[in-house]
Amino acid sequence: MLWEGSIAIKERNGLYVQVEFMCNNCKSCTTLYSSPKMPTGRRHEINIRLAIGSTLCGLGRDGVMKLLGALNLPPPIQEHKYREAQEFVLDYIEKAQEQSMATAVEEAVAAAGGVRDLVVSGDGAWLTRGYSSLHGIAALCSTTANPKVIDTTWSSKNCSKCLGAESLRHTNFDLFSTFQENHECQLNFTGTFYELYTNLLFIISLSNTGASGAMEKLMIHEMFCRSLSKYKIKYISYVGDGDAKVHNFLTNNPPYSGVTIKKLEDTNHFAKRMLSRIKKIKQESKGKTLSDGKRFSGKGRMTDAHAIKFKIYFAKAIRESKTDLDKLYKKSWAIFNHHYSTDREPMHDWCDSQWCKYLQADLKGEQYQHNSKLAIPRACLDLIKPAFEELCSPTSLARVIGGGSQNANEAFHSLLWTMVPKHRFCS
Repeated sequence: MLWEGSIAIKERNGLYVQVEFMCNNCKSCTTLYSSPKMPTGRRHEINIRLAIGSTLCGLGRDGVMKLLGALNLPPPIQEHKYREAQEFVLDYIEKAQEQSMATAVEEAVAAAGGVRDLVVSGDGAWLTRGYSSLHGIAALCSTTANPKVIDTTWSSKNCSKCLGAESLRHTNFDLFSTFQENHECQLNFTGTFYELYTNLLFIISLSNTGASGAMEKLMIHEMFCRSLSKYKIKYISYVGDGDAKVHNFLTNNPPYSGVTIKKLEDTNHFAKRMLSRIKKIKQESKGKTLSDGKRFSGKGRMTDAHAIKFKIYFAKAIRESKTDLDKLYKKSWAIFNHHYSTDREPMHDWCDSQWCKYLQADLKGEQYQHNSKLAIPRACLDLIKPAFEELCSPTSLARVIGGGSQNANEAFHSLLWTMVPKHRFCS
């Protein structure tokens, strides 16, 4: 039996739809809702989920409108309602963020045996590539077995609200003054200038003052300074990359009285220097003839694959021996000596039998032949030896003793830029 009746849409708000079914015979009415309401307020869950999903995908309202149009779905809620939905979500996210970071701090304290002096890793990132970005962010992460974000901050050389309201200065000065008094200015980084002026031209000049690269040291310093008031802890050691600006700034502007913050090198960044040094040598020796009458690179010579392997071996040596300087020194030079060895002059005293085929053959009482066809020529190795002398000296290796990793920071940045893609404009 076919149902006879009418269907009417009684309400539509973004993706929320209220549909009413009226029976022609009995006149009974049935109402269906496409989404429930939120537990608090009058907002509908589907529209809140749309706001969350668009943020996670790095889409604004305009992007969502195009997507829904392509799927032949209703358009999203109005612009002002969409902003209200995002602000509604942001309030809960900020509360969850603070709770998550506070929990991560206590986990790090527990992992340190109850000591409230922690080792943290820090790193900064910018909204656009290069060092001309107007906006930057920084995060501190714990260095436990399962590192987590324990603090974040942001910095901006520009306030879009100030620039947007500047048109009111001459048309409605009273409204402009009220705005200046009440709005939360986004401009918090001006290089050497710390006073904010309301003149438009000066605001623009301030927005271009100070290198964006200098944001990182100020943001890291800010998080160090508030650790006592925020978590009642101190950050006594800092794991950073090769850039010394942050540590020098923390040393010259100590956040804690009587505490000298120790700099720990990021092992990954330190190991990458081996690759960059060899590539630099390759570039400088381009077109030159070595002592054996051949070029530095090419088939049967020093290739990019060899350079990458040296970096991988060096990183492995650091991770396995970063608590013992003497052991790290021997493991590092074992990489060079192993490749420099020949049948006439084997140099495997510091090699490890787990990977060295010469020692493995010696343990079995077998004769090992160094394959000259597969080996890197000594003329090429002589050219990269200064890179080993620089990076594998006791003084240099001492910087990675007890070092950590910025992998947690890099993972956080990677997740962040999926939500705020660098190829799209964002305030």
